[in-house]
Amino acid sequence: MSAAALSVSELTGLVTEAVAARPELEDVLVEGELSNLKAHSSGHLYFTLKDARAALSCVCFRTNALRVAFAPENGMTVVAHGSVQVYGQQGRYQLYVDRIEPSGIGALALATEQLKKRLAGEGLFDEVRKRRLPLLPRRVVVVTSRSGAALRDVLTVASRRAPCVDVVLSPATVQGEGAADTIALALRRAGTVRGAEAVLLVRGGGSFEDLMPFNSETVARAIRACRLPVVTGIGHETDTTVADLAADRRAATPSAAAETVAPDVTQLRSDLAARWLRLGHAVRSGLALKRRSAERLAARLSRLSPGNRVAAMRQDVDRRSTLLQRALLHEIAAKRHRLDLAVGGERLQRAARAVVAARSAGIATRRARLEALSPHRTLERGYSITLTASGSAVTDATSVSPGQRLRTLVRSGELESDVVSVSPAGDRSA
Repeated sequence: MSAAALSVSELTGLVTEAVAARPELEDVLVEGELSNLKAHSSGHLYFTLKDARAALSCVCFRTNALRVAFAPENGMTVVAHGSVQVYGQQGRYQLYVDRIEPSGIGALALATEQLKKRLAGEGLFDEVRKRRLPLLPRRVVVVTSRSGAALRDVLTVASRRAPCVDVVLSPATVQGEGAADTIALALRRAGTVRGAEAVLLVRGGGSFEDLMPFNSETVARAIRACRLPVVTGIGHETDTTVADLAADRRAATPSAAAETVAPDVTQLRSDLAARWLRLGHAVRSGLALKRRSAERLAARLSRLSPGNRVAAMRQDVDRRSTLLQRALLHEIAAKRHRLDLAVGGERLQRAARAVVAARSAGIATRRARLEALSPHRTLERGYSITLTASGSAVTDATSVSPGQRLRTLVRSGELESDVVSVSPAGDRSA
């Protein structure tokens, strides 16, 4: 070897001089993905920027790290500004970063989104925390700039819609350095106003940077700590700040915020009149219903009262007494009828016996007469009776013919004979 060997320090010094001789390395912008991010207790940030083919060690000292508006995270693509220098102790070059911006999005916007996500994770924006607004507050505190157009808009709307609402100003700086702290102080002051029932936190339109005080954690926590419900009207309708998310009610503009807490008194009077009419109708209907119910209950109570029950029992006794009298009279009539039948029966029996006796006597007389006229009686007196073969009595000699067989009944027995001759009655007497 012809050349003398260099020490590590000497070689590192040559590299350092070579890097320092390149002015373009004193002011560079490098884009890459954050990795190996470490926040040291000293406040310095150490990380690596990498892409698909290379990696670069970086350091951001505390003074510069405090000016980073967002919270860097591993995996985030950023653009870092700084200078390239050699770190001799480890024999490597690194980027000394003085500014970091997120790639493709502003640092303030990213910081705002990160703050929203963190506070939402704490539950600071939960609906259950939202407080109800009074229907018609007697006094409202406005937190805004004393000279801003937002205050004039609020006063105009309130005087037109609800002149009875008292508006009190709690002034604050709404833009620029330190504005967030003055807003938080004004909110705390608003909570101490005697008789106040709501707070309006308002500001006119502006750029994203102008609205940054309303995207601060300080203002968001001051809103939730205020003893009064807070209504925000910040910027334009498309602007949604951290303060809007923390508020109990968000309005699109300062004027809309004023309308939220100062309802139209004329409309309220009209609604009140309509409600009064409906209430009157409901009360009358309710009274009529209660009256009918009371009447039904009174009637029922009257029916169940002892006096009415005694009267009903008396009436029942009268009815039963009448029925009993009728039953007794009917029973008496029935017994009398049966008695009359018994007496009549006896009379009838006596009459029947008399009739039977009379008729028996008549029959006996007739029987005696019949017996006296009976042919047997004739036979007993010694006479006889002549009969034809057919049983007819022969009373006329001319009624038979010679040779005809006859039967003759005598007292004891009968005789049969044939007619030999017939003599007429005249001939017999001759």
